[in-house]
Amino acid sequence: MHSKASFVFWLTLALYLLTLFTVTYVGVYLTYIALPLLVISGLIMKCTKPKAEVQKVYDDSKSAATQALLGTSNFLDDVTEGISEFNRNLEIKNKIHDLVTERTKAYKAKIQLLKIEKIPFEMKLSHAELGSEKRNLQDEIERIDREIELNSKHIEQIKIACELEVRAP
Repeated sequence: MHSKASFVFWLTLALYLLTLFTVTYVGVYLTYIALPLLVISGLIMKCTKPKAEVQKVYDDSKSAATQALLGTSNFLDDVTEGISEFNRNLEIKNKIHDLVTERTKAYKAKIQLLKIEKIPFEMKLSHAELGSEKRNLQDEIERIDREIELNSKHIEQIKIACELEVRAP
């Protein structure tokens, strides 16, 4: 309140004196408006002037608020930096994932075909009665499993190569 009343008082006084000294004719209405404004704002300014102790506490609280805002700003800067780093890591992961998906498509399709090819042998194995027939079916299932394992290893090698490719500077 004191600062607003002080502003009104000093601005009104400055404009009033400037007008009195620079204008040749000043009407009575200027005085009718300016003098009550000066008196009222001067009284408010005088009555609401804070004591020295209160002003010190007020200034200290301003300083504490400024420090709190500065701390908050630093914290938010750190959060922004962390989120940016997280975003960069996600971009790298997405690039790796896209490359792996593109380059392993044929191997995954081959694995799927091998699994489908393996189903009839497993069905026949569950119904086979002769030992030689079971052995032949198990050998065929093991061959398909080895091919699936080989394709899976190729996929893992491609994943490692893609990661190295994307992460290399």
